Amino acid sequence: MATDAHGYTITSITEPGSQPGKSVTIPQLSGGDPAVTARFNAAMQASRAGMPQQSADMSVDDGELPGGYRSGVTRIGSGVVAGRIVLLWYGKGAAHPNQSLGTVVIQTDTAAPVTVDDLYQDRAAAQDRLRTLLPQLDTSGRLNAGSVSGEDIADNWLPTPSGLQIYVSVAHVMGDYVVVTVPWDRIADLLRPGMLEVLTSDSTQANR
Repeated sequence: MATDAHGYTITSITEPGSQPGKSVTIPQLSGGDPAVTARFNAAMQASRAGMPQQSADMSVDDGELPGGYRSGVTRIGSGVVAGRIVLLWYGKGAAHPNQSLGTVVIQTDTAAPVTVDDLYQDRAAAQDRLRTLLPQLDTSGRLNAGSVSGEDIADNWLPTPSGLQIYVSVAHVMGDYVVVTVPWDRIADLLRPGMLEVLTSDSTQANR
């Protein structure tokens, strides 16, 4: 997770969870560039709004993906700020709970989200590369050609110091998401010009 930097302070909105002692955390920022902070906070809140809501028939709490990936601000750099939200939810009568994930990356000089189309020169070429790399780099052994065949495999991602962290959706029995970090030197040639520098500029962040 990141720590306060570049004038930004990490905060959060906390909603009640399904029972006392549990909660739902929405990562937020304060300070820094007001436009960047507002865009990041709004994007995080929108991501939460698109996930299941607490009700008599639905329990929702903070989640954690295999490997310890939880909700939080993951990067505060001079080029981007980024974060993720992970929720565990269970519908009454369902066979098992599920986890939902949202990732947000905001470019600091434009206060605009960095989308998959902003990231790559050719999205199709990037997906083809990732379909080869992700199973190779998955140390858990949960990914295969079938699990990376979808068109959305590159949609959930975050920048880290060592590479592009991709969150691949899988069945709940496999953990809901498999997190794979693709080293920058394996994907940099497919990024848009200047994007690598934006994503890797000085930051306060660990790989998780």
